Amino acid sequence: MSVKERQERLKGILLERKRTLWNELRNELFQTLGKDYNAQFDRGMDPGDQSLIDLIEDTGLKVTDIRREELTRMEEAEHKLSEGTYGTCEECGGAIPEERLAVVPFAPCCVDCQERREKPLRPLPGVTL
Repeated sequence: MSVKERQERLKGILLERKRTLWNELRNELFQTLGKDYNAQFDRGMDPGDQSLIDLIEDTGLKVTDIRREELTRMEEAEHKLSEGTYGTCEECGGAIPEERLAVVPFAPCCVDCQERREKPLRPLPGVTL
């Protein structure tokens, strides 16, 4: 397989995931901030009901924040795509498998390098935390 063919497949993976995220974000915003949801605030509620509504709202906003962050990472991945560096591990310089990019399209590293990044640092001998 040529580099150009790989880049085209990776571009398809990235753009499809980005389209899905945008749709999910748009749906979540409309559902969370829609008229039906806001109507719940118009009626009187006891503190327990209000706490539940606050929790639901906070959870919805957090999910929206996560989606927004993913979309930002997707924009960065698109920039890498235009530079020709998308799908290349930032640590070892090897190719990130397409299977990994299908799951995490904005993955900066291959699995091995990501595991090394996430591995906890061991304290120096004689140092207690």
